[in-house]
Amino acid sequence: MRVLPGNASYIGDRQQQQDAFALSDFADADFIAHGGYLALVADGIGGLQYGAEAAGIAASGFLTEYLAKSSEQTVDQALDRALDAANRAVFDAALQRDCAEQMGTTLVAALIHQDRLYWRSVGDSHLYLCRDARLSQLNADHNFARQLQRQVGEGLISQDDADTHPERKALEFFIGLELLPEVERNRQPLPLRAGDILLLCSDGIDGVLPAEEMVACLNQSPMIAAQRLCDEVLARQQPNQDNLTAVVLAYQADQPQPRQLSGRVMNIGCLRIGILSLGLVLAYLLIRQYLA
Repeated sequence: MRVLPGNASYIGDRQQQQDAFALSDFADADFIAHGGYLALVADGIGGLQYGAEAAGIAASGFLTEYLAKSSEQTVDQALDRALDAANRAVFDAALQRDCAEQMGTTLVAALIHQDRLYWRSVGDSHLYLCRDARLSQLNADHNFARQLQRQVGEGLISQDDADTHPERKALEFFIGLELLPEVERNRQPLPLRAGDILLLCSDGIDGVLPAEEMVACLNQSPMIAAQRLCDEVLARQQPNQDNLTAVVLAYQADQPQPRQLSGRVMNIGCLRIGILSLGLVLAYLLIRQYLA
């Protein structure tokens, strides 16, 4: 099996690009053997200070720490260490700027190792699986909407109240806190199938396109898929369009090696020559017998 990446990122209608993304080296066979393929997206929080810096620091910190993984570490251990390193790096940067816990970013990371998917996320950047033309969100959002849904379940508010609450998208927590109260992660690695497609994206893409259009966009090569997703979102001309970033990973069967036909053609040619030679010999013997 092989993993093919694609990515696209646009500023939208904002003054600054506050999204960041990172990929491991998909050609490093030695690291892939024990560390797999890593991709991540971070979305700096615009309502806080230094959103762009937070996203860049988190993405760089996570990738650097994960690439330091030893072959003795499990991928789960390495992912947890990488997330802690990213969070600490943003928190320390905020301390240096005298804005502790007022500098933050979301982060979603996906790792493919030995035909299985692992993930970690904090905030509301999404990880999707596209399988058999169906799109499924794999990670949960860390926003106020979760509390609203609990209140709906308890009969305290109506579903309509929850859906229209002005603070429903407010983040509960994010990368950059001194301690992370919760991390979204897979409980068990998810087995992948040939043809599966993963999408990591910032919230500039979420909620703009219906699922069937997202699936249609993803049914392309990874680079074209990521570009087309962003193009379709921008074509909607949403007012105050947020930064948008898409990272696409296509999980594919290895391409079969081309068949080597030249040797077979030569063998067939030799066989034909051999049959022709044998025929000439038999004809010669028959003629001699007839003349005798």
